[in-house]
Amino acid sequence: MHSDSEARAASLPNAPEQPASAVKFSLAANYDPALVADLAPYPVDEVYGKLPGDGINGGRPRYLATPLSTAGLRDYVEVLNRHGIAFNYLLNGVCFGNEEWTRPWQRRVTALLEKVEKLGVTRLTVSTPFLLEMVKRRFPSFRVRVGIYAQVDTPRRARFWQDLGADAITLESFSINRDFRRLAAIRQAVSCDLQLIANHVCLPNCPLQSYHQNGFAHASDSENKLFIDYCFLRCTRTRIADESQFIKAAWIRPEDIGFYEAMGYTTFKLLERGIPSSELLRRVKAYSERRFDGNLADLLLSYGFKEPVRRERLWALRHFFKPRQANPLKLRPLLDLAQMQGMISPTAGAPPIEIRTADIPPDFLEGFRKRDCSSLDCDTCDWCGKVARAAVSIQPEFREKVLAGHRAVDEAMASGELWDV
Repeated sequence: MHSDSEARAASLPNAPEQPASAVKFSLAANYDPALVADLAPYPVDEVYGKLPGDGINGGRPRYLATPLSTAGLRDYVEVLNRHGIAFNYLLNGVCFGNEEWTRPWQRRVTALLEKVEKLGVTRLTVSTPFLLEMVKRRFPSFRVRVGIYAQVDTPRRARFWQDLGADAITLESFSINRDFRRLAAIRQAVSCDLQLIANHVCLPNCPLQSYHQNGFAHASDSENKLFIDYCFLRCTRTRIADESQFIKAAWIRPEDIGFYEAMGYTTFKLLERGIPSSELLRRVKAYSERRFDGNLADLLLSYGFKEPVRRERLWALRHFFKPRQANPLKLRPLLDLAQMQGMISPTAGAPPIEIRTADIPPDFLEGFRKRDCSSLDCDTCDWCGKVARAAVSIQPEFREKVLAGHRAVDEAMASGELWDV
């Protein structure tokens, strides 16, 4: 059954018609083999992830990695293959510290690609042009997707990557998921598969983006250096202080999948890696059925779950006890802040952040078709603010406590107290 949003989208210029069964999903991996059979009835085309400590920079800090051995990945890929689901291996760091021009790095990446190919992996994601060219030249059997960190947000950028050999591209969804004129132009400019991230809460046109992606790349393959995710702390604080940011984030509702499908977008990426299986399944189910009646935050946030997230043994000590780099005692407020938001352990009670889907207006996307958000001052528009005031609630005590925690952590970092300077 088609929604009103599909009918509206069909009126966009040159929007190609798509069969009802065209939509497919790329899902974050948590390496739970028992989940795979539950995913099989849904249009999950692939899951994505990588081995921790594989020697090649990626797109998440090492401390967020789910424990996984080479044998574990082999077994997981075998289960996926039995259910017709591919595994997409991530080599999506935006920076390799110029090591890619050295003999040791070249040997490492070649050995890694040979290994994952033998494990049955057939797909890769990259974010740098040289790595794309290298893979296509040396390992032509891999299907290669360009990741969101490449920041493809114009027809020219999309065509550049397609001409370089990309089989698929994840568009810069943080900023253009609701820029329908540009989405239509990009779709018309290239023939390769285009993917949108459906369930993120990143700030639109995020000013932290480049800094964040580079920090992730350098923190993704090292346990030796302390990494404090300043950017995540900053954007989390911004959302808690201003609930309209939950609406401004360019997520896609399950109900609006048909709108994008009618424009020619049929592949959607669902976040987040390592979260509990029940949460991954909830996300797949909602987007596959194109309907979700609950708290939209349950589909968007990467923390605050009732079930534990699988961590490495001695997780906090391994990644945050670095006496030569920072005073471990001064890190306690940071860990307390993460704890109170459910970032490092399960939560109890009612969720402190609620985005009521029933209170989001049916014409929500129409509001963006009439606006060019990239050239508007949000204070003069207030479309998202109006929706937030109707649909978003943050528990006052939670907000006060979390913002106080953020102020303490910010002061400890900015003043140098964390490093005893």
